[in-house]
Amino acid sequence: MDLRQWLAVGLGVLVGLGLVAAPRVALRLSVVTGPRRRRQGEYGSDATLPTTWVWATRAVGVACLAAAAYIAV
Repeated sequence: MDLRQWLAVGLGVLVGLGLVAAPRVALRLSVVTGPRRRRQGEYGSDATLPTTWVWATRAVGVACLAAAAYIAV
């Protein structure tokens, strides 16, 4: 494996673990949820995220880990 493949594996593992470990944080930082959808509560509170989005984010994290494992092998 060359350097680019090792970097791809490292990036895939980091992103995958981040999405699996903290999906709500990733969703709050992303542009997918949009600024208007998050700002529905009072000042200092955020609207709750749908659980389907949280599980979909975890699934994307698992897919990133699988892609990293595929590249590593």
